[in-house]
Amino acid sequence: MAIAGEVDAANAKHFAHTLREAAGAARAVVVDLTAVHFMAFDGASALYALSAHFAREGVEWCVVGSPAVTRVLALCDPEGLIPRTDVAILRGAELA
Repeated sequence: MAIAGEVDAANAKHFAHTLREAAGAARAVVVDLTAVHFMAFDGASALYALSAHFAREGVEWCVVGSPAVTRVLALCDPEGLIPRTDVAILRGAELA
């Protein structure tokens, strides 16, 4: 699932809800945030909520972040509880 634009206090809950609904019954999800040019701390909270939901549902997932997303997650998720990868790793997996 690819998201573009901004994730902030005004839309973070909608962001999480939309991703959860779009995932449906999927067993694996990649959340592509490479086109997100601004993420507020509320976005990290939304990703934590999404992570809890996916854990309950047994969904494997990861986030591919833009520099803005990566910066916020480095501050808000220093333990790495939100699974992350980068585009180069995903492209390598596609080629294999």
